[in-house]
Amino acid sequence: MLRIRHIACAVALALTAPSVAMAQADVATDTTDAAVPTGQLPRTVVPGLVELELRLDPGQERFSGRTVIHADVARPTDVVWMHGRDLDIRSAEAVLPDGRRIALEDEQVHVSGVLKLAAAGTIPAGDVDIEIAFEAPYGNLMGAYRVKPDGEDYVVTQMEPLGARSTFPGFDEPSFKQPWDVTLIVPADDVALSNGPEVSTETLADGWKKVTFKRTEALPSYLLAFVVGPWDVPVGQDIAPHGPRTTPVPLRGVAAKGQGARMRYSLENTPPMIHAMEDYFGTPYPFAKLDNVAAPDFGAGAMENAGLIIYRDTLMLIDEDASVGQRQSFWGVSAHELAHQWFGNLVTMEWWDDLWLNEAFATWMGNKITGQLQPDFHTDRNILEGGLRAMGADSLASTRRIHQPISNFTEISSAFDGITYQKGGAVLSMFENYVGEEAFRDGVRAYLAANARGNATSTDLIDAIAAQSDEPEGVKRAFLSFIDQPGVPMVKVDVDCADGKAPALVLQQQRYLPLGSTASAGQAWGIPMCVRYAADGTVHEQCGLVEGAQARFELEQAQSCPAWVMPNAHGDGYYRFALAPKWQQALSGAFADLDEREQRVYADSAAAAYGAGELTVAQMIAALPQFATARSRQTATAGMGNVGWIEDHLLTDEASRAALRARFADIYRPRLQSLGMVSKDGESDDDRLLRSTLIGYFAETLEDPAVRSDFVQRGNAVLGLGGDGKLDPDAVVQDLRDTAVSVAVQDGGPAAFDLAEKHLRASQDAVIRRELLSAMGSVTDPALARRARAFVLEPGLLRLNEIYYVIFSQAGEPENRAALREWLEANYDALQAKMAPGGSAIASAYAAGMCSTAEADALQQRFAKRMETIEGGPLDLRQTVEGIGLCAAARSARMGQPIE
Repeated sequence: MLRIRHIACAVALALTAPSVAMAQADVATDTTDAAVPTGQLPRTVVPGLVELELRLDPGQERFSGRTVIHADVARPTDVVWMHGRDLDIRSAEAVLPDGRRIALEDEQVHVSGVLKLAAAGTIPAGDVDIEIAFEAPYGNLMGAYRVKPDGEDYVVTQMEPLGARSTFPGFDEPSFKQPWDVTLIVPADDVALSNGPEVSTETLADGWKKVTFKRTEALPSYLLAFVVGPWDVPVGQDIAPHGPRTTPVPLRGVAAKGQGARMRYSLENTPPMIHAMEDYFGTPYPFAKLDNVAAPDFGAGAMENAGLIIYRDTLMLIDEDASVGQRQSFWGVSAHELAHQWFGNLVTMEWWDDLWLNEAFATWMGNKITGQLQPDFHTDRNILEGGLRAMGADSLASTRRIHQPISNFTEISSAFDGITYQKGGAVLSMFENYVGEEAFRDGVRAYLAANARGNATSTDLIDAIAAQSDEPEGVKRAFLSFIDQPGVPMVKVDVDCADGKAPALVLQQQRYLPLGSTASAGQAWGIPMCVRYAADGTVHEQCGLVEGAQARFELEQAQSCPAWVMPNAHGDGYYRFALAPKWQQALSGAFADLDEREQRVYADSAAAAYGAGELTVAQMIAALPQFATARSRQTATAGMGNVGWIEDHLLTDEASRAALRARFADIYRPRLQSLGMVSKDGESDDDRLLRSTLIGYFAETLEDPAVRSDFVQRGNAVLGLGGDGKLDPDAVVQDLRDTAVSVAVQDGGPAAFDLAEKHLRASQDAVIRRELLSAMGSVTDPALARRARAFVLEPGLLRLNEIYYVIFSQAGEPENRAALREWLEANYDALQAKMAPGGSAIASAYAAGMCSTAEADALQQRFAKRMETIEGGPLDLRQTVEGIGLCAAARSARMGQPIE
């Protein structure tokens, strides 16, 4: 699954040995007075084939179903522990092979959906069928839920991580992996699709129809999926036989009524991705068909359900003329989800502590395949940039490990974060670079072959990759050091060129800590370190495994002292570095000789020094002009976001703020002028994206009068303000439209807001709606801001995944924060009901702009109890509170520092 997050743990029980924990749980749960298994279920009862029949009417508020779970009972028991959340169970029985039926009394015994079925008699060891009839309400973007984007009713599903238990009773854990027989009974005119191909459709006497699907491969419950409604189902060309696959794979699109024609781009560009992955994995696409669903309302970015991948519709309903961001998102997200068909679906993690096996791998592989097929996208930068972003959260004392023990349900959702996805992807990339691309690929192939159609653990993957390296034990130790401890390595580097010795790097490593951190710096990793250095008139590259707090790295190819040293060659390592002053100055002088990734990690080293308090505000700003000249847009814009924090927390008068904005404008204006204000035929996607970033920065952050005035006029043309009042989305190129609409609504007063609201109510285009909502959410006029907040609770106006466009746009404006907090508090229960079982982002929005220990303490007191049972809530709150404390420490340390 690809999560869309709006912002950037201690555990009660570390389940590092699942088999031991399961065995202990087995003993504990044979009787009715056993403790409730809020983590992993016992293995007393293990499901085999599951038959699931659901009766679904998208126009109703509830649905019903029946399931038969063919299970194996390890030893006699009078309790069956399962999952089922907020289900109305009408009947439950255990049916023995001889036909005897034992009644089961159901009770949901925990808020997470732990279901206790108490047997009226002892269920003997051996085979048993568990038959359950039930009803349930539709969920909120979780489980089976309803959407109504165009006046028509649809059902969509999202089972990961815990949605399945809200849809049907079962064994809702990744290691329970079995085939499914799915039957959907739906209104006669509706389309019904699921993971497997349709086998038959039967018209029923009541006018409904029964659609039966082919038995699936072995799947965990979180990969089960279905959609029901008046969908368009455009058929693409079959994915042609390829490599070891000798049969074609049927490919279809699925879109809301009237939108099917917009799936053409998706259908044309999916087969090349499948073929490229089959080439890499050496294994055929693992399922019988592939449907790409463009869901009108979807909480995640996309979900990798086997054979029925569900995406936000904005990712699928595009064409060649879409914005650069949309096109690149289509390729990146599609490749991510397709990679899951092997990593996650063909081979599944045993427990949620190994979620990184799914998500880190799909992040890394998705970028790799997209870069192979679309080299102009420069997706190698995405892995690097993602890793650098992850370092922010990974620098917190409250951060989590990649391979994080998980003992209760709130911690599962916490694993869907930048540590799992971006840090995990960066670590995989680092080890691929060190082991070698072919050897790494061979390890991946061995892992898939050994675990196909089953479950696996971190050790299984690491052993398979390490076995392909020249130093298996060292690589394994190093790999484990990165996944089994939190934090960012900081490598301090000096150069020893003493007479009579070969030049060498003198290294010290510890954990990187920002100003005010309470974490201990005393950590060490096994770092696959590659360096580049200039010596004897040549640039050399050398790699080695660095272990221990102190190490010496001989520069084997240097006859004399190097002119400069880059301690993270090509930016492939997940670590930060700090050079001794002499060598920092030398590397700065060689900035133009570094490749684009090295320039980016060089810029990050300055950001890290600033974050740790080793650079002043003035020194950090002085470094930015060099970065602004860099070839890659990511380096050119590195550090530009600091202006907002300095304005908010260090400057007290508008004259000082205006002077700061003018100084930042002077740094970046030459780059914007070189690009120009309008797109050019034949220019690169990178130039278009950089122009978009810079224009948004000048118009909205720096409030540059000339740029802002220009874009107000462009935004007015989109809105029809001053003209016919009709929406004209093509009045501005899509790459720049969001900025144009935003400043036009912000500066246009009630007239612009009224038009934006009118267009919102008339449009079903998710991209247009996002732009309009974000614009209206960012107005600072109190009356208009109040109207924007009212959209959130108006019945039927916003899709659930649109709510945070308004809330976080308001949180981004200092003038709106006090009113927003008052509104969030007054409407907390209503908002939480819309977001349940999630909703931790409410606290994050409430906290926007806080930067004092008093505010951190108050936030903790206000939300601690509320977050206890919110999926992901406890960790999100801890990290938000810690972030406020770090902000307070940084402000205290920097207050009074000169800006010039």
